[in-house]
Amino acid sequence: MRGKEHPLISLTFRMRDTFLNLGLDEVVNPIIVDEHDVFLQYGKEAPLILDRVYYLAGLDRAEIGLSMERERKIKEIVPDFDKLDVLKVLLRDYKEQKIEADNLLEIMTSRLGLEKTQTIRIIDEVFSELSQLIPIPTKKTLRSHMTSAWYLTLRELQKTHPLPLRLFSFGPRFRREQRQTPSHLFESTASSIVIMEKGFDKDMGEELAGLIMKEIGFSKWRCVQKPVTSNYYEEGTDTEIFVVHNGKEIEVANLGFYSRESLKNYGIEDKVFNLGFGVERMAGLLLAEDDLRKMVWPQFSELNLTDEEIAENIRPDKEASSDEGRMITEELFEKANNEANRLGPVEILGYEGSLLGKDVKIWIYNWDEGKPLLSYAAFNKIWVKDGYIYGLPENPGKSPKDLLDLYHQGIKKEITFLEMLITGFVAELEQEIASFGKGIDRRWKIPKRPQEINLFIPDYIYRYITSHNKKIAVGGPLFFGLKAEILLRKPLTDRCIFPTIF
Repeated sequence: MRGKEHPLISLTFRMRDTFLNLGLDEVVNPIIVDEHDVFLQYGKEAPLILDRVYYLAGLDRAEIGLSMERERKIKEIVPDFDKLDVLKVLLRDYKEQKIEADNLLEIMTSRLGLEKTQTIRIIDEVFSELSQLIPIPTKKTLRSHMTSAWYLTLRELQKTHPLPLRLFSFGPRFRREQRQTPSHLFESTASSIVIMEKGFDKDMGEELAGLIMKEIGFSKWRCVQKPVTSNYYEEGTDTEIFVVHNGKEIEVANLGFYSRESLKNYGIEDKVFNLGFGVERMAGLLLAEDDLRKMVWPQFSELNLTDEEIAENIRPDKEASSDEGRMITEELFEKANNEANRLGPVEILGYEGSLLGKDVKIWIYNWDEGKPLLSYAAFNKIWVKDGYIYGLPENPGKSPKDLLDLYHQGIKKEITFLEMLITGFVAELEQEIASFGKGIDRRWKIPKRPQEINLFIPDYIYRYITSHNKKIAVGGPLFFGLKAEILLRKPLTDRCIFPTIF
């Protein structure tokens, strides 16, 4: 059975295939960008850009001295310790980053010939600065625009690859928004294209954008030139692409040519066209999902279930585990179905034979004078509609309109109350045999809860139903019973092995 795709990843792969089919080459761009590059690209606008980025920090690896007091503490932990010179070299290697932090414990234990518990105590009690996590800011940033990385990539590729360069890249971008909202996330997926090709103009760029928009499912869009051009774009080329959703125009993409001044800072002489898409926003529009948080992280969002998902995941709770048990279940159902109209009080032998190595007898019975063996709810089936779970007859009859809608539009589970009850009874009988019991007797009148008809509804579906003020209505008159007797087989020695000779 094929698993369920995430809509964001699904769209990413669709777009990727589209780009490849258009003759674009895929590259992976750096995620970490130096602050200096942002100034080279954005000029005086850089401080505004940097206000939205995440700066990276690292832990300080200051010089760690080995004083006499520390030597004394080490001796308290390891009385016969005699590798101070080895320890000094090890600490120097750590400061010079010849030893990675996540390898320090293992290397220290090995070089000093210690037990792991001793090493942990030395790090914690003697060199406490190793466990004091004080971040030291750097000038490195997490990219907030794929553009920040494209300059680095193009500067290098122009040295080794001839024109034209037609490239695309997917990857995360990070923006330090004031808060995360339905339309703005701290982290999102960048889908970006650059083309460095003689004669490639803005009209060709808009045509390319249109081909991509149509291919991934948008029939209408509009290109609008921004009145104020971003510093990294050439004046008059900064253009946004909008689609209409719920009566509003939503920006989903941006295109333009990188400014000559910013390209010159990287020694790039040719014009560079850039086209970038907001993948989350486009996926949200295609799914008609207004809150991007719910689409990207459904595991943290309010649960929403379709009727199909509910119906697929409700089933009989207890079921026979043996082939014999499943065969007996079918025989009992057929017998009960055939004798359904026998008037009570009545007791019908439904099965006599073997089950799990024991001889058993099973009866179907009714105790009501003049009433049929099975009341009408025995043949009810489970229906699901709009998150509600119902137990209803197979045919609507002269039902009111709301019930007729349920029959026409709801999802039906092809199993009756009777089948579920017999299934659960036989499973219980198997357990009774396994525990050396003598028999069981179960009778049903008017069940009100799913458990009473052996219907299993997972906890998450229960939570969904209650939190959305939905209902489970599986009641109805049954008024019949099932009972079983487990017979003791006579020991082999009591049986007549040889025929009597006259």
